Amino acid sequence: MKRYSYIASGAMIGAVLRLTISLVSAYAGLPFFTGTFIVNMLGAFAAGYIMYRIIETGDRGKDFFITGLLGSFTTFSMLSYEQYMLLSIGDYVMFTVYIAINLMSGLILAALGFQIAGRRS
Repeated sequence: MKRYSYIASGAMIGAVLRLTISLVSAYAGLPFFTGTFIVNMLGAFAAGYIMYRIIETGDRGKDFFITGLLGSFTTFSMLSYEQYMLLSIGDYVMFTVYIAINLMSGLILAALGFQIAGRRS
């Protein structure tokens, strides 16, 4: 039961952070997909960093940080929906750029987080 409490606590925080970033980006007048991009890139970096630490220390924190917090903070479903929206309005160039930037940047940031965590050991 304790494990589920860690996951639920992390998920609550992640969801509130995700909503906050989406609202701020919308308020700033940024394109509709900016909030999702920001949270996914922050999440990719954090996942790399946190996973290095978890590997180094054992399983402590994985339920809270990875499954709970980052699981609700990042959003593949919204990324998929936004890609669909770009296709449905016929913006094929932005669709291609958006998917490429998300995939490449996410991979780079996850690796960077992992590397930075390793240097701090």
